[in-house]
Amino acid sequence: MSSFFLKTRDGFRLLERVGSPFAERGSGNRFPSRGDLVLYPFRTLSVHPFSFPFRSLKDVRSALSLRFLPLLSGEETVEVIPWISGSGSGLSEGAAWCVAAPEVPAEESVSLSGIACWPLPLALASPVDGEGIAVFRGMGVVASAVFSRGIPLFCRCGSGEEETPASEEGDGMDSEVRLCREFALASGHGELLSSVWTGTSPGELLEAARQTAERFPAFLSVDISRPALEASLARERTARVLRNFSAAVALLGAVFCAVQFSLSLQVRSSLDRLSAEAASLYREIAGGTERIVDPLSQARGKLAELKGTGGDDSSLSLFLAHLGRAWTGGETGRKPGFPILDQMRYTGGSAELTGTAQTMEAIQALRSAADSGGFRASLGDIQQIPGGGLRFSLSLRRNDP
Repeated sequence: MSSFFLKTRDGFRLLERVGSPFAERGSGNRFPSRGDLVLYPFRTLSVHPFSFPFRSLKDVRSALSLRFLPLLSGEETVEVIPWISGSGSGLSEGAAWCVAAPEVPAEESVSLSGIACWPLPLALASPVDGEGIAVFRGMGVVASAVFSRGIPLFCRCGSGEEETPASEEGDGMDSEVRLCREFALASGHGELLSSVWTGTSPGELLEAARQTAERFPAFLSVDISRPALEASLARERTARVLRNFSAAVALLGAVFCAVQFSLSLQVRSSLDRLSAEAASLYREIAGGTERIVDPLSQARGKLAELKGTGGDDSSLSLFLAHLGRAWTGGETGRKPGFPILDQMRYTGGSAELTGTAQTMEAIQALRSAADSGGFRASLGDIQQIPGGGLRFSLSLRRNDP
């Protein structure tokens, strides 16, 4: 913190160690600026420690609203400002500051941007090391607090006379200390009675506030001002929206995963059913003696086997057998003088023969022998071969049934 101020009825007073206890900044730099800390003696201030089994700030606010419902339903609006000192193992511990709404400082005469606004009693924690009773009386204000483990249990602010006789000041100080002692005893914190600090000068208040800011960093999150409250509520709303959006996305993701899982189960079930039906169909076709590993590949193999023993081989065998009978004469081999076959081209339903012969009569005899037994033979081209002999072509076809 750069500088420390005290808010009084006369304005902002800069706390200094030396010089006048009411030293003010010059007219050109009268108000606190960014990085400063201002102590406010809220007259309606009260503090209430809490410990809840949850860490969400929204849940803490809801629980505090239920606790302070009688205060919130009164004629004057009360601001309940939670401060969480620490959280762990699912617990949140801290204190709730209660201040009347009209007392909460707003940006009217001075900009509060970057300025921390503390309740005055909070600055008294360091003189008692966060464990004990602290009272300050001076500069027109009275502030007292009871601390335990660095958490304020009791806070009170009031007005005082700037020029108070020593006897009266002592009486006022003693009464404030006595009030804090009674609270400590009534709340079961009798061990705090042995630690009591009192201060009266601006220098003492400045040193207490400076040491508190340094030794209790958790207090730096305390900021009782209208801009700070609005910013905190805006952050909570944003966090709540993001949390709801994340929950919705997570829910949609879970639903999508469930749908995808269901579809994958359906696809797997369909594939298993198709595989079983394919195996059953293959057994019906191929018989039940063969072990089924891949029905599709095995069916293709069966089709290939059936294709290999089909009618084409049978037709070729019939053609060759008919030609053999036409060319040969029983056990004597080729008939005497018959032509010699040079080439045969088989096309499935017919065969084209090419050969040579010495005489035309031999070619005619071959045609006559081949033109029988369900086959029809017809001569094609006949050419003279140089040096003697004839080359011929013969077409052989099966008669249609």
